[in-house]
Parts: sequence; C-alpha cells; structure tokens
Amino acid sequence: PAQHQPAQLPRAAAATSASCASAASPSGEGGELLEPHPLIDAGAFEVRWGACSAQSRVVSGRMPAGLVAPTPDETEAALTSAGLMCIATGAVGGVHKSYFAGQLRRSGGWFMLELCVLYAGGTVQATYRADSAGGMPPLCGHFSALLGRLFAAPLAEV
Repeated sequence: PAQHQPAQLPRAAAATSASCASAASPSGEGGELLEPHPLIDAGAFEVRWGACSAQSRVVSGRMPAGLVAPTPDETEAALTSAGLMCIATGAVGGVHKSYFAGQLRRSGGWFMLELCVLYAGGTVQATYRADSAGGMPPLCGHFSALLGRLFAAPLAEV
C-alpha cells in the first residue's frame, strides 16, 4: 500500500460537531473488538494518529452518479452506533473530513479513522490507523463494509 502522510485535525474549531462527544455501544462484526464507550480527547488522538502512521491502511471508492449521499450527521450516527467515537468533523475546502476512534478491547490500544468525503466529486476515502496491528484487519473490513453500504461505494485498498 502507498504511504499516507499523517493528517492534521481540522483547525476550524467550529467544525467540531456537538454530537462528537460520545459513542454508542459497538454492534456488528467489529463490535466485539471495541470497548463500548471509548473516551479520548482531540489532543491525545492527534498525537496517537501521528505516531502510528506505520500501522495505516487507506481505502477509497466512488459513489454512483445521482446518489443522494448521507449527510455528515447521518454518517457520524452510523459510525458512532457501530462503536466509534467522533473526535472532530468539518469541511476543509470542498472535502468533508471526520475523525473517529475506538478503543481496542483486549490491548487498550486505539483504532482510528479519518474519513474524507468529496461530495461534489463523489469520492469517499477512509484512512485507518491503529497503535496495535491486532484489530486492524477485522475492523478495517467491518468499517469499510459499513461505509460502502452507507455511500453505495465499494471501498478498495489504495
């Protein structure tokens, strides 16, 4: 896979959604790998995100033309109900970026997601990182399938 540079969290403080404070209990295939109520602040997330670029996987896909894509709030609701905590969300240029994290149940490490959606171009890209390789394959597969269903865009590794 291609190397992916560490991303910076969106600096627009107003971009953080009010609902970015909690996550529901995880459900589905990846749920048993995550703690039910993850808690990490944005600063700690950013440090961990930058530190684990070696444990990174990038997938992307294109939404079908004419699709009424889910809103950022609908996307956030789907991911938090699947066990991730929203860290930050907002638009940077024409790209809507969201950052999510889930705490791995066995190791206490973190599984992280940067979701970039270019609504005008119909592109969805997810970058997954973890500070432990243990949960990466099943969680990447689980959340890629969830995002693929949500955006009607099968996601493939870049």
